[in-house]
Amino acid sequence: MAVENKPLGILIAPNYRSSYDLRMVKGLADGFHSIGHYAHSLGAPISSIEMARICECLPIDVVIEVNRTRDPDVALPPNVRHISWFQDVFPETLEGFADGFRDCDILYTLGDPKVLGLNVQVPCYVGSLVTGVDKTTINYDKNPVSGDVEFSLCGFIPPPFITTPSIRQDLLWYLDNIIGRNPLLRRSKLLWILRRALFRRQLPVNHVPYAALVALKDIVDGLYRPLRGELDIHQLTNVMEAIIGIFVGAPLTSASVKSRYRRKNSTSALAMLLKPYASHHVHRDDIKSALIKYITYDDPMPWLGSRRTFSAAINYLAQTYPRLLDRRELVNKILQISGSLELYGLGWNAHHEFRNYHKGFIESQAGLLDVYRRSCINLANNTHGLGLHSRTLECMAVGGFIFTHTSPHDGKPGGMLTSFEPEVHYGAFTPENIQEEARRWLKDEKKRKEVGRRAAAAIRGQHCWHHRAQQIVNDLRK
Repeated sequence: MAVENKPLGILIAPNYRSSYDLRMVKGLADGFHSIGHYAHSLGAPISSIEMARICECLPIDVVIEVNRTRDPDVALPPNVRHISWFQDVFPETLEGFADGFRDCDILYTLGDPKVLGLNVQVPCYVGSLVTGVDKTTINYDKNPVSGDVEFSLCGFIPPPFITTPSIRQDLLWYLDNIIGRNPLLRRSKLLWILRRALFRRQLPVNHVPYAALVALKDIVDGLYRPLRGELDIHQLTNVMEAIIGIFVGAPLTSASVKSRYRRKNSTSALAMLLKPYASHHVHRDDIKSALIKYITYDDPMPWLGSRRTFSAAINYLAQTYPRLLDRRELVNKILQISGSLELYGLGWNAHHEFRNYHKGFIESQAGLLDVYRRSCINLANNTHGLGLHSRTLECMAVGGFIFTHTSPHDGKPGGMLTSFEPEVHYGAFTPENIQEEARRWLKDEKKRKEVGRRAAAAIRGQHCWHHRAQQIVNDLRK
């Protein structure tokens, strides 16, 4: 269903009430405004019912939701098209995922869909949509490109993967799992009460046996190769699910885990009441935060039995743990050639070997851009090898020099080679030559600044938010 050549009314909803998500949806809305359309960016995710009611009250033609599919149980007005923009990877083919699409919808991923793990057929157009750069960043010139620090890295690092053995808790889990696997015992209300009293109250809600965690970690350590941009989450997930089947007594499949990409199909006064507090709990994992995020539609219930708990562990080890391996490898290799390194973002303080280089968390966009401009070399990595993400583009936009690894996916949608050329717009390395290349670029200030200027010009020409908005309009008209 194509759209007419008339101004569109567009509603854009974030995935979380975080500063990053809000900046992304606002940037896209501004991009639509600049090409003559009407766009409204929401300040928080909302329920399907709320979304439908807004569309009934406003002249909305298109709904864009980040990391969400259309809710098949709550209909939008018949004239409204739905776009799902997934900025996360897909750890598995989730049950019912394809049900959230109609043939007139669009599914975007932040790079090549198959590389990011989407291996399920959906009945609509599937494309790649990367983030854009806003006008404020493009025009930023407060501080000159200086090179005051040799290396910097702005980004999150997961905390160290620490497993604490507890034979008591593991045996409690084992006994509870035996009962849970027996259909007759599982249905007994008396045993359910006893399980709650004897086992589950004494177990952490996210407990995974120590032996299982060690086995899963060993799989990732053995199969994943850091700083190559070749992460295959399906490969890792399949192997880990096969191992976990030994512990739970049956294969752990993605069909046992309910899809987390749909909005809840009901709303409540309690959800509306707690929404303003959700932003304070986005990056917290305690029980109180999990409940608030669940009630306000910011997150699914984090634990619904051993299968869900194992699935969460697998998802972490297939997605987040490789990021830890990459960042740790990258920083350690750079520290072997230079102590002039600044690290910004969450998680670094949890790693004792990096604490002396951690300079805190940057609150403002201007502060982030200043780091890009005063660093000789801005380090970057991507586990999937799809380097066209927001920080890379924003660093280039202000003339910063990006230094990132090569990947077999560089030529695919979202890959560096689709928009830029090494030695011309950025510096590239492999795990084998990173130190040699870093020293070479560090010595050649003139070429680094020339590369930065070329990259900034390329950003202005094809990577602003109005370019992304025009891509969406073009796809809607197909």
